[in-house]
Amino acid sequence: MLTVHIISDSIGNTAKDVVDAALVQFSYGKADYKVLKNSNVCTIEKIDCIMSNVNDGDVIVQTLVDSTLAEYVKKKGLEKNIKVIDLLSEMLNTFEDKLGIKSEGNPGLNRKMGTEYFKRVDALEFAVKYDDGKDINGLKEADIVILGVSRTSKTPLSLYLANRNIKVMNVPIVQDLILPEQLYEVKRKIIGLTNSVEQLNKLREERLKTLGVDGNTDYTDEIQIFEELEYALEIMGKIGCPIIDVQNKAIEETAELIIGIMRERGLEV
Repeated sequence: MLTVHIISDSIGNTAKDVVDAALVQFSYGKADYKVLKNSNVCTIEKIDCIMSNVNDGDVIVQTLVDSTLAEYVKKKGLEKNIKVIDLLSEMLNTFEDKLGIKSEGNPGLNRKMGTEYFKRVDALEFAVKYDDGKDINGLKEADIVILGVSRTSKTPLSLYLANRNIKVMNVPIVQDLILPEQLYEVKRKIIGLTNSVEQLNKLREERLKTLGVDGNTDYTDEIQIFEELEYALEIMGKIGCPIIDVQNKAIEETAELIIGIMRERGLEV
């Protein structure tokens, strides 16, 4: 029986996939083999422990980013007359030569990048699901809760912050509409947004134009907007949340202000 020992400083799935892709070519001949995966191998002591269980005729397949550890495995393989297949070293050396820069030398970096990707997807899905206060059940899970009247950039900010792996729920403040009491339970996570009457008027008029609606409505009336803003400030004052004036601020600028405030409060974002 052929025994293949995979040695990886991460999970070892990359090496396992390559080995499986090669060995499947022999399945029709009923080849007798087994694959042993050794994950998170980051010390010489662990390599020595693995090597003590490698027998004559076995094969080692390694994906060790650390060149010192990779060379040590090759050396021990030579000593025991064991074939060592190195899937990474030659590739890394070639890429370093062609790119003119050193590799990160960071074990499991591909897995970490994958984890970051899924965190981002999760945050984006969260922002969409809990956009505009559709479901208050997201309050406790949210990293940040944004309050503001219509057209204060709540949704764009939620999506921008989601791209930073931050789960954001945004809740609109509408006159005479009572906000959920649960907001007071998470007030440390709440950020209020405000804007000028003039800029909100312009933003709302543009919004209605894109929808093909006549701009002369209460939605764009400056007195109505002023009353909405005053009501919103009153609500935010009761909650005791920080308030950011987004007038003439880019989304990126407001986002950095929000992140700064949350970090000052000791919240991880």
